[in-house]
Amino acid sequence: MMNSLNQETSLFEIQSEIEAISSSGYQEIALHLPKDRLSIGFFCPYVPEELLYAAGAHPFRLMGTPVSISHAQAHLPPYCCHLVKSSLESLLRGELNFLKGIVFTHSCDSMRGLSDIWALQKPFPIHFNFMIPSHFDSGRSRVYLKAETERFKDWLDSHIGKIAPQNLRASIRMFNHIRESQKELYHRRKRDTSQLPGKDFARIIRVGNLMDRPRYLELLTELLLALREESDGNRDRVPVYVVGNMTHSDTWFSLIEESGAFIVWDDLCSGARTFRLMVREDFDPIEALTDRYFNAYFCPTKYKGAQARLETLTKDVQDSGARGVIFLLYKYCEAHFFDYPDLKAALEAKGIPTLLLEVEDPSYSMGQLKTRIQAFVEMLSQI
Repeated sequence: MMNSLNQETSLFEIQSEIEAISSSGYQEIALHLPKDRLSIGFFCPYVPEELLYAAGAHPFRLMGTPVSISHAQAHLPPYCCHLVKSSLESLLRGELNFLKGIVFTHSCDSMRGLSDIWALQKPFPIHFNFMIPSHFDSGRSRVYLKAETERFKDWLDSHIGKIAPQNLRASIRMFNHIRESQKELYHRRKRDTSQLPGKDFARIIRVGNLMDRPRYLELLTELLLALREESDGNRDRVPVYVVGNMTHSDTWFSLIEESGAFIVWDDLCSGARTFRLMVREDFDPIEALTDRYFNAYFCPTKYKGAQARLETLTKDVQDSGARGVIFLLYKYCEAHFFDYPDLKAALEAKGIPTLLLEVEDPSYSMGQLKTRIQAFVEMLSQI
């Protein structure tokens, strides 16, 4: 009894610390960041956080916030996704003044354009464009990406701090350990969501992109110890798989799980997709950081053959045991919407129903979305 009580207390304390960060605005989060590291913003998991951390920086991922757009619209066309609009809005409001630099990747047109707009504002002394090749099936892509990774390292050496080989290896081990711990959390929830409802789980994954990484790893370790071993907590829930460009948001996870489903696995930009970013620790670090992007890490802004993403996604969904797939896509994201018809057709050909949710700011009215999700889950429950 006492052990169970201690577990519940520990779990409550961990979730309280995570909620304090996840529910705060950028400026409030900045108060909790390590003082001995320069906070460097980035948007995309293609940015090698391991290099940033090894150089003495704190990688801070911008993932979009619920915010009324009043300044950014003067700089952007209306057909940009919420991530682009809300991030620029936060910059123009001065909410990102704690950052000392920003790293962009060569991804979608909107993000490339945002890099130029951002640079014109001259907010930070550090601004870098990490140019990821688009065709991963090209023989020249690996040579190019390795050279770009080395260029990024040299730039960090000059602008933030010299990267010692032992620091880079330690950084790689830490980020690998974080991904392994997150993956274990996914497996625990696959067996039982009762201790980590969707809202809490989304927050746990989200704050891992914001807070001090050693402390985050400690919290993950404590959390895994505090969770009880359960096996049948999802017996009355419908397993669904979520795909999209969205980062983890407690709003969407809550809507889905309040409708009687549970998210058994995902292919989200901040979630299970990042487990493919594991780095070999018995290899030259730069070579290993280069190789990982060619090992089944798929994003619709990149190309690795016409069937590559179709085959990977359908296999993942079937392996997860999901009865249906929810596409959770930011409005105006051309790369994901170009892929959507083929992915939908491939999944439904395997007898897996799909639902498309086109969303923007999570602070908008959720009534219509909730009704559609409930209808979808009810249909799946009959299968």
